[in-house]
Amino acid sequence: MKRLTKLKRVLAGFAVLTILSSTTWAQGDAYPNKPIKLVITWPVGGFADTLGRALATQMSALLGQQVVVENRGGANGMIGADVVAKSAPDGYTLMFQSVTSHAINPSMYEKTPYSTEKDIVPIAIVGSVPMLLVANTNFPAKNINALIAMAKRDPDGIAYASFGNGSASHLAGALFTNQAGIKMTHVPYKGGAPAITDTIGGQIPLSFSAFGLALPHIKAGKLVALGTTSSSRAKLLPDVPTIAEAGNLKDYEMSIVYALWAPTGVPAPILNKLSKTIEQVISSNAFKEKVAADGGEVMNLTTTAESQIYFQKEMQRLSKIVKDGNIKAD
Repeated sequence: MKRLTKLKRVLAGFAVLTILSSTTWAQGDAYPNKPIKLVITWPVGGFADTLGRALATQMSALLGQQVVVENRGGANGMIGADVVAKSAPDGYTLMFQSVTSHAINPSMYEKTPYSTEKDIVPIAIVGSVPMLLVANTNFPAKNINALIAMAKRDPDGIAYASFGNGSASHLAGALFTNQAGIKMTHVPYKGGAPAITDTIGGQIPLSFSAFGLALPHIKAGKLVALGTTSSSRAKLLPDVPTIAEAGNLKDYEMSIVYALWAPTGVPAPILNKLSKTIEQVISSNAFKEKVAADGGEVMNLTTTAESQIYFQKEMQRLSKIVKDGNIKAD
């Protein structure tokens, strides 16, 4: 009798596991059955926006449902991230954000409306795009070593523009001055375009600029490229050295890394389906060409586990730069 009871319990356990397993797989099979919202945490028009839209277009084709883009810019990406963090964890609200900005915010702001580490998870790291340190054509220093020498002679006498306080370009400047042992004056602009305009016009001598934004002006002879912020030379400007090699600054690197995110709690089968979809997207020539056109490279971290490991390392690295540079929110 006892054996029969035990057998019944075992069979009942198998039945429950079978039901749970079937339900879990059904979630992945049924997803998506309605449009997906992709929140891009930057305004319309910049590279983050155009790259996110390219991702959305290809995801729509592969998933058989429209991926609708919604731009929610402001507060270094926190406004859009807050929307996603407070969304239902069902896979129908996703976020396209730079790892750089998302990792910086907890260190720069005293309080965020969500937990960066607990409320949002990275699904895939899709691309890395470097920046360029560019100078007005009349600026005396034509290379990194000459700039460092000038700055040492005149602490805080040279200004550089970034596309916003706490932005990746701001951190690129903070890391550069810290590693080079110099002081320069940071001037934050509301976006990369006005910063470049003023650098060309001579209102400010230097700018840490988005690669694609500066490239046509460099080719037109309106700006001088002193160095790239990446760890290796850009294929589109092979004659321009990295800041690390030009200034003998070991481990200097500050690229803008883009990722797809979801609210914490999205079922594993849905995350897996999204990961596989993203892997197809970033393997396509169209997506590779889009990233390459801005001087960047595709990154193939397409599981939540490996993306999370990368993000945690970046949070530690970037928080140190924020603290060392005494960078505060506006």
